[in-house]
Amino acid sequence: MSIKLQDNFFDIHEISQRIKVQKPYFAFWQLWQDGESLVGNFATEQPLAYETGLITAGELGRHLAILGSCSAVALHNAPEGYYLATKAHFIRQPEASLPAQDIFHASARVLNIDKRTLKVSAKAWCDAPVAELICEYAILSPALFQRNFRHYAGDDVPLPPISPYQHLIPLHNLTLREAKLDAYAGPLSPQQCAGHFSGYPCWPVAIISQTAFQVTGELLREKYGEAVRFCVQNTQLSAEKLICADTVLKFSAEITPVPKSVSLMNSTVRVYRGDEEVVTLSSLLELKLPAQ
Repeated sequence: MSIKLQDNFFDIHEISQRIKVQKPYFAFWQLWQDGESLVGNFATEQPLAYETGLITAGELGRHLAILGSCSAVALHNAPEGYYLATKAHFIRQPEASLPAQDIFHASARVLNIDKRTLKVSAKAWCDAPVAELICEYAILSPALFQRNFRHYAGDDVPLPPISPYQHLIPLHNLTLREAKLDAYAGPLSPQQCAGHFSGYPCWPVAIISQTAFQVTGELLREKYGEAVRFCVQNTQLSAEKLICADTVLKFSAEITPVPKSVSLMNSTVRVYRGDEEVVTLSSLLELKLPAQ
C-alpha cells in the first residue's frame, strides 16, 4: 500500500506508524522524495557534553537511521514492521568552518532490501556535508516482534511534555583503570524512550551509542582534564540484541593513541547486559585540547 502524498510531502504520521517509531523519538517534520532518496529536516536537541561540532554523533545516528527505515517504506513499499538497526558505519565530514546550526537536512536511499533485511546510505548536511551513515537493519513483522519480545511489553504511557532526548542518560558507579573506564547507566523509564517501539520500552541503539560517547568523554576528562573535547570522526557499531529499558547496562571504554598523531585517538566501548556483550563501538576520535 502506497503512502499518501500531500502537496508533494509524505504523510509523516503514516510513515511513523509503518516503522513503529513516533514522536518524540521520530523528529522529522517534513519528508519528500528527491530522485531515489527520501529527504527530510530536523532540529538538533541533544547537548554536546564533551563532543565538539554542530551535533553529537549519537544524535546524527538516531535521525539518519530513522530516515533510512522511512526511505524503505516510503519509496520501496517495504512492509510495516520493526526496523532494528544491527550494524552501522558513521563517517563525519570536516565542518571546522561551518557556523552553529539548529536545523539540519538529511537524505537516505536504499542500497539493498529484502523481506528480512535492509541496508541504506543516509547523509546529513546544513551549509555543507556533515556526516554519512551506512546502516543495516533486521526487519521484524509486528507478529514476530510481539512474539519475540512479549516479555518487554508494558502499558502505554503518556508522551512527556518535552522530549526526553534533550537530556543525557545519567551515569553511575564509574571506575577508572589506567586507560579504561567502566560506567553503568539505566534502567530507563518508559518516558525516557518515548516514541521508540511504543508499548515495548527498549534502549534505543542511538541512545546506547550516545551514552557510550559520554563514557568515553569521562575517560578523556580523567586523562586530559576538564577542558578536553573530542570529535567523533568515524565509528563502527554492532548491536545484535534489543535490550529492555529496565536493564542496567555496563559501558567499558578504552582509548589508545594513534601512532605518530598528536590529536587522533582510537576508542572502543563494549556494552554489557550482565556478562553478555550486546553492543560494540569502535571509533576514531579527534581530540581538542585547550592549547589547540
